[in-house]
Amino acid sequence: MRKIADMVGVTAPAIYRHFKDKDELLNEIISVGLGILQSYIEPAFKADQPLDRLRGMIERYLDFALEQPQYFDFAFLVPSHGIQLTEELARHNRSTFMYAIQQVHLCMEQGVFVKDDPLETAIMIWAEAHGLVTLFRLERFGQNADDFRGVFKRTIGRVLDGLKAHDAPSGVAGAGNPGTA
Repeated sequence: MRKIADMVGVTAPAIYRHFKDKDELLNEIISVGLGILQSYIEPAFKADQPLDRLRGMIERYLDFALEQPQYFDFAFLVPSHGIQLTEELARHNRSTFMYAIQQVHLCMEQGVFVKDDPLETAIMIWAEAHGLVTLFRLERFGQNADDFRGVFKRTIGRVLDGLKAHDAPSGVAGAGNPGTA
């Protein structure tokens, strides 16, 4: 807490007036970051088709990671032993992921994706997206965000195209073209 106080130009007792310990401070930073992520993802909910909503959520997740790297790191890369999200934020996170599962399910029901387990399929998609972003944040792809954005979109496009039913309706955004993610 003293190091944090020095970095922000206050005394440690000033921080302790607002936070009982480091975990509570980290929880607040993570909560703020996840709230910002939620605001990034919400515009994707307005798309007409479930695949477009899913793609939008993934692209907005990437935008958050690239535009808010410190919040991304705190929310997803800093070990959070003993940190508990507020119930409201935890509920938002669950509902956002449930929304992603619902979009996967709708893609399966509409014949865009092969019918399978929507939960496991959504986990696979998000694991791919999160894994790529994490590798970038750890500088495994270099530091050029524009180049990484292209790799990310093409890779996610391949993942989504790999889920498509062989008889997916024509005109489905990105059908058969991994570069259109």
